[in-house]
Amino acid sequence: MKRLFSIFLMCVMVLTLLSGCNNAPAGTKTANTGNPAGAAGVSGSSGDKGLTINIWTNFMVEADLLQKYADKWAEKTGNKVTVTNTSIELEQFAQATNTPDGPDGVFGVPNDKLSSFATAGLVAEVPAGFYSDKDYVDAAVQACYYEGKRYGVPVAVETITLFYNTDKVKTPPKTWDELLSAAKTSGGIKFDATSIYYDLGFLRAFEGYIFKWENGMYHVDDIGLGNEGAVLGYSYIQKMADEGFITADITFDIAKSSFEHGETAFYIGGPWDVDAFTSAGVNFAVSEMPTLNGKPFVTPVGTQVAFVSSKSAKKDAVWDLYKFLIEEASVEMYEVGERIPAKLSIQQQIKADEITEAFMEQIANGEPLPSVPELGYVWVPYADNMRLMFSKQITPEEAAKYIEAQFKEAIELMHSGK
Repeated sequence: MKRLFSIFLMCVMVLTLLSGCNNAPAGTKTANTGNPAGAAGVSGSSGDKGLTINIWTNFMVEADLLQKYADKWAEKTGNKVTVTNTSIELEQFAQATNTPDGPDGVFGVPNDKLSSFATAGLVAEVPAGFYSDKDYVDAAVQACYYEGKRYGVPVAVETITLFYNTDKVKTPPKTWDELLSAAKTSGGIKFDATSIYYDLGFLRAFEGYIFKWENGMYHVDDIGLGNEGAVLGYSYIQKMADEGFITADITFDIAKSSFEHGETAFYIGGPWDVDAFTSAGVNFAVSEMPTLNGKPFVTPVGTQVAFVSSKSAKKDAVWDLYKFLIEEASVEMYEVGERIPAKLSIQQQIKADEITEAFMEQIANGEPLPSVPELGYVWVPYADNMRLMFSKQITPEEAAKYIEAQFKEAIELMHSGK
């Protein structure tokens, strides 16, 4: 009898424990969700209250501003948000997401880091219907795709374009041929032509490309740095070398210094150069890049993106926060840090000066550098062979052949793990 009573008591205790688990507050998870310790128990729907959300950002100047707007969202929704300015590195982020107070997402990181985070399984896919691609700059949308899926939302965009000294040039050239003609008599042009970052437009004007972009993904086995169009692009760059405008030893710093000291008429640079030229007293203006081969000149567009951690138990709430920040904070982010909004409707709200207007026009013609890990292997073979071409050791045809072959070899070694 005593044994049967003991069994009865044990059953009651088990049923009581199970009942307690099933009476968890609405919106919480009791099953093993794979969330880090301390993070389980919250579904993160945008209707939840009492959540503590941790957001990392690489925005330094704008971090306090983001905290201000995050606090507004938190007050409105009954939650708490902490915004932390920090360097966003893969290993650091991966380790932090396994801690109780780890980041639920990142608001503001260069798009070229997105692919490595997604490959590591650290990024949640953007929910269907969260935003429409057509509402954002084309290049910014493309930057958020990896392997055909969207992993980020665009926040801000930047690119390079043409600076010209207004003491030397009164009207910006409309074509590259016009630019070179003006450069012969007005002081020349300098830029780092050994970098594909600056040379991309020469290749794209003749249908060269780094990787084929199709159906929301880059095909890394389809490289266009050695095709006929790429050869024409290299030939045009060589033409500038032949006419003495560029040499193998011109770096970014040398080109910038020459324009800053009023020596050259033209320079290709970004918004990060504006303050230095203004402080130096250079009279300059900024314009959209001249066309080449009858086509808009493509420049690389860098996009600052936001993503949600795949390990966050509060994904819906974080996405809701991001939507609020983009709609409410973007204008002031431009005013404080000169970050051009990626959302087209918000671009219409900012009070842009002529310089910003020129950058926005150029951004519309740009495209992102491929957001894939393989891109990292293009820089060295490209620069090495361009230097050889400028010194007449190889022809544009040979440069095309060697760049593509060496790039492919490096990618194959990467994939083999050697």
